[in-house]
Amino acid sequence: MAAEREIRIKINSVRYEVEASLFSAEELEDMILTEEDIESALEPERMEINTEGVFSVSDGRVEVSYDESEATGMSGSRTAVSFDVKDEGIITMLRSGSVSTALVFEKGKRHHCVYSTPYMPFEICVKTIDVKNLIAEAGTLELDYVIEIRGAKAERNRFSMKIID
Repeated sequence: MAAEREIRIKINSVRYEVEASLFSAEELEDMILTEEDIESALEPERMEINTEGVFSVSDGRVEVSYDESEATGMSGSRTAVSFDVKDEGIITMLRSGSVSTALVFEKGKRHHCVYSTPYMPFEICVKTIDVKNLIAEAGTLELDYVIEIRGAKAERNRFSMKIID
């Protein structure tokens, strides 16, 4: 039986280009950067979003879902961030609607996926540097990862989500 409640969510992200190729590199140990590195990066893109969503627990999975907005460039899409309570270190982010994808975040691992847009699908590779999942205990999630669309520059992303009751 699913337990579900409406919530408010605050999402912050910092994104900037990095010199890396996830499709050819097995290890990206050099990608661990400090806050000073982020501050000195060329024009990091910062975004803060406050939105409403749904928090649910069903069959051992926790899920936070919300509708994307024009601010994210994915208006018309819904995002669901979920994990199994027995393995909080593996986060799945599913997007459906105008754009769709299934991203997997697992510390130290690379995962390939397809990002579908109204124009065409793109192959994506994600390398997760760190996962701090305290959704169940404190209502927070932090992801630090590098993402690359095949043929484009890789980007370092620091994503944080906070549930505000």
